[in-house]
Amino acid sequence: MIPKISSRKPPSPSEEFQYRDFEFDELLTSFRRVLTNPGEAIARVILIGPSGSGKSFVLDNFQARIQNRRIVNRETDVQLNCISIDCAKHNTSKTVVLEIIQKIDPFFYANADECQTAELQYILADILYARKVHLIIIFDNIDSLVEKEPVEVNSLIYGFQRFSEGKSKDEPNLFSQILVAQDIEFLAELDRSVFRKIVTDVIPFEPYSAQQTFNLVNEYIKKNIKKKIVEETIWFIAMISRGNMHLSLELVDKADTLAQKNHSITIIPEHLRAVNKSLTDFCITNQKLEEFTIGHKLLLLTIARRFKSSTKAFLNFLDLPSFYISICEEYNQMQLAKMFSDILSDLEKNAMIALHNLEREILLSLSDISATELANQLEETLKAKRRDKPYFL
Repeated sequence: MIPKISSRKPPSPSEEFQYRDFEFDELLTSFRRVLTNPGEAIARVILIGPSGSGKSFVLDNFQARIQNRRIVNRETDVQLNCISIDCAKHNTSKTVVLEIIQKIDPFFYANADECQTAELQYILADILYARKVHLIIIFDNIDSLVEKEPVEVNSLIYGFQRFSEGKSKDEPNLFSQILVAQDIEFLAELDRSVFRKIVTDVIPFEPYSAQQTFNLVNEYIKKNIKKKIVEETIWFIAMISRGNMHLSLELVDKADTLAQKNHSITIIPEHLRAVNKSLTDFCITNQKLEEFTIGHKLLLLTIARRFKSSTKAFLNFLDLPSFYISICEEYNQMQLAKMFSDILSDLEKNAMIALHNLEREILLSLSDISATELANQLEETLKAKRRDKPYFL
């Protein structure tokens, strides 16, 4: 399951995101001298972690602390400021610098096509020097910009670094940087010399555990969702989102909307399966189904029918063989019943279903398509093989 990049960020109030105290303290430690004496020190930190792992939460709180406290160097009167730029929205380093300037000075205008990155950086430095501001720049999704123009990103990072090196006592350091990416691989595209003179701390973020995701989603539901949702369904959300809180909350929000559209007072797994298909790149298509043998199709139909007729998020593995035999009988394929274990293993390898070990039970889940839709597709494909009086589950 590969989450798509959503066009909007789901709501993420800070009190709903815990378990990131250590990473937040690490960031504060890296910027200790900058926070204490703006203009007298410089810091650069790289935040690494997959989408929905809490990077935005930590940075939002870091930025809020700076904005709310109005941090000023008492001796030099240099004030600390922090802004965030989403590099995924930019194709060039020039427009990145231009957005930074316009966040500092909303009335500034320049035609990016007629300017160079270095020229805009000098303009920004002059503005900050005149206003006595040390600026922390958060380059969110810096890896996406590196993919587009790695050479220019080298110049971008080094350009900001130059304004904080070799200054006299009368000239403040103007810039600190926070680079945010999903993994550390983007550094391979950058010049190592850019990172030699300044100590760069790397703070890794891991996906939330299933238990953490369950706790966070449960708290979010209590505060924001009026419809009923049982504990097992919340665990289902935690498992299919795989520690991605952005995806978890978007699943909840859109499942709530779908439940309302269907006039349901409860959010059930079927709503989540339907929503999850629209949020992931993996989905079960008719073409994919045609590639499977009839045995695979019949076992998928067994699973789809069981979920379709139930509000449960998981099926007990031990219940499936008898249901599969009934489906094989309905479609006159009893010789396939003995292949149950091999077929189930193939479906798991192909990510069509997932098996979970819970205490002493093995549970099965279906997450990337609604059970109703899957059952309808399979029944349409297999209708020619049905007996005149099929045995229905």
